[in-house]
Amino acid sequence: MAKLKNEMKRVHRRKIRKAKERLKLAEKGKEPYSKLNSTARKVFYKRLKAGYEFPARIKSA
Repeated sequence: MAKLKNEMKRVHRRKIRKAKERLKLAEKGKEPYSKLNSTARKVFYKRLKAGYEFPARIKSA
């Protein structure tokens, strides 16, 4: 059971890390918001709820 749990943790960490990388690209303007996957969008919405201020160039687009 522990082996499966560790594997699932590893998969989840990788998924979240990739989502955060995609958000960084979106903030720099290299990837449009519409191309973000669902995990990246969930992380983005969580940030907004926590009071995150995103760059002005995304706000104006």
